[in-house]
Amino acid sequence: MDSHWRIARDIFFVFDPDRELDDVLARIRSPKIAQVLRYWYGLRGGRELPARMDVDPAEIKSTLPHIMITSVVHEPFRVFYRLVGTEIVHWAGRDFTNRYADELIFDDDGQDWTQYYRAVIDARKPAYGLSDWVVESRVPLWVESLICPLSSDGRTIDRCLAIEDYEPMNTLDIEALAPVGERGAPLKKASE
Repeated sequence: MDSHWRIARDIFFVFDPDRELDDVLARIRSPKIAQVLRYWYGLRGGRELPARMDVDPAEIKSTLPHIMITSVVHEPFRVFYRLVGTEIVHWAGRDFTNRYADELIFDDDGQDWTQYYRAVIDARKPAYGLSDWVVESRVPLWVESLICPLSSDGRTIDRCLAIEDYEPMNTLDIEALAPVGERGAPLKKASE
């Protein structure tokens, strides 16, 4: 990657879709992310978790450049990127399709990307995130994300459907950011 970027602020939380769907949808800025959340919720059909085979890319075609499909290995815990959409590749500066998350080194202050997936797997629920990315030589971005668990057998979470959407910050957003030394938030738990 040509430019240095860092996550300045990170809000991430797991939520119960049966009780908190409307609240989370009200927080989502990206129509693409709201579409994928509604789609995943509809795929459940009364089950706790849909399967990867339930996902029909044609039904979420407009979101595909923002989509990731990951596999989850449990012992030891690892996340494998099976599919990474072109918009994610553009903003990340590299294609990490067919790579494990722990093999990747991004110029991002050492962020552990598996912690988000681990939170989803442990809770057996989807998670929503909003981060601000400060990228050298680029306009700072809002990065909104959603990770939804999938299970082939209805019990073990073996895949995730994830989406990221990017929005350049406006001048007021940038001016409202706290100084870098004061930014940063720990990973939020579902109860926070």
